Amino acid sequence: MSAALFDLGQRLRSATLARPVARSTFAPVLPPIDPVAITLTGTGDGALLRAADGMQVTTATGPGALSALAELGVSVGPEHRTLVIPDRDALSRLVELARATDPASPSARPAAVVGWWSQRADHPGTGAVLNITVACSARWVLGVPPDEERQVSVWRTWLGIADTGPSGLLELAALVSAGETLPGLDTFTEDDQRSWEAFATRVADPKSSWDWRMRDSRREAALGLATRCDAAELYESLRLGDPLVAIRESFNGTVVSGVVSAVPARTRIEVTLDHLACRLRDNAAIEGFPGFPRDVPPADGRGPWLHGRVATTRVTTDERLVVTITDAVVRPSPARIGQRVTLRPRSVDPRQQRSGRHELHRRYAARRSWLSGGSAPTARRRDVPLDVVVAAAE
Repeated sequence: MSAALFDLGQRLRSATLARPVARSTFAPVLPPIDPVAITLTGTGDGALLRAADGMQVTTATGPGALSALAELGVSVGPEHRTLVIPDRDALSRLVELARATDPASPSARPAAVVGWWSQRADHPGTGAVLNITVACSARWVLGVPPDEERQVSVWRTWLGIADTGPSGLLELAALVSAGETLPGLDTFTEDDQRSWEAFATRVADPKSSWDWRMRDSRREAALGLATRCDAAELYESLRLGDPLVAIRESFNGTVVSGVVSAVPARTRIEVTLDHLACRLRDNAAIEGFPGFPRDVPPADGRGPWLHGRVATTRVTTDERLVVTITDAVVRPSPARIGQRVTLRPRSVDPRQQRSGRHELHRRYAARRSWLSGGSAPTARRRDVPLDVVVAAAE
């Protein structure tokens, strides 16, 4: 079994049952906050923007299409709102309209909010922007080819939403965020609020010459990349705490399961895995839990049963993969031979991430360059949001 075959099995099951099949146990997105949904067709003078907030639907066309958002009260205020979009392309075209808006027009404030939405959309897990096609794909599998899941019309059909406008997007948003939210996502609510408060302060400051349309300075770009990378790492870490996600990842080796085969020392444990597929490399920080992947608890920062580092991996003569864990700490009960255990990468601690960003901010704010005066940084690989990679390539 591979992850590709697991996905195929879910699609075939969905096609047989003629209904979506769950891909995650928890809702993979935060509940929307006073949401505003938009659909956008055309560009420039031919742009048609339709917006809805659950109470009314507004429509505007041409260069002043953002007036539809102004009618719904979208502005820079004390609390941010959630933008609901059908796909990333809709947001890109909305940003084009915002950049072309006259700073002296009544639509200038909604345009600034669009600028902030665009920034937060680069942070996986954010509650500021809800991309319907991405969120639905994270929660369910359909009995159609994968490419068709990128079309919001397909999701409307399978989830029984008749409205093809922004009101239908609000119905989809309610469905995809219903139920228990993925534990740990509340961290993104705090980050969104901090980002919004800082943005609103800069926009409202009459003495500031800052314009959200301007390109970021080198310092702002570096700090912004750090927050985006942190968000990507944290969201993927939290997703591994979802039992259904963990089951799928067990087939590609991100999550592995096996039996404790030896305990040569108090801080050293050997685990013989069920499969040869394993992405846990030497010196990787890991954590473990008793049971199978379906039994893993949420990756919300609570202490695991076991944590340590991968010392070595080897394949035995009978073609079994053995992972040796060093610096192992097991609480509250010690590991015993024959015990079933599941291993995954160490959960990301959002507090450590924030501490690291504060330190990075302090260093960039210093008069003397820490880049030229300090030791050379250690190269390391990080998860980066795909949109950020594409923007860098362009």
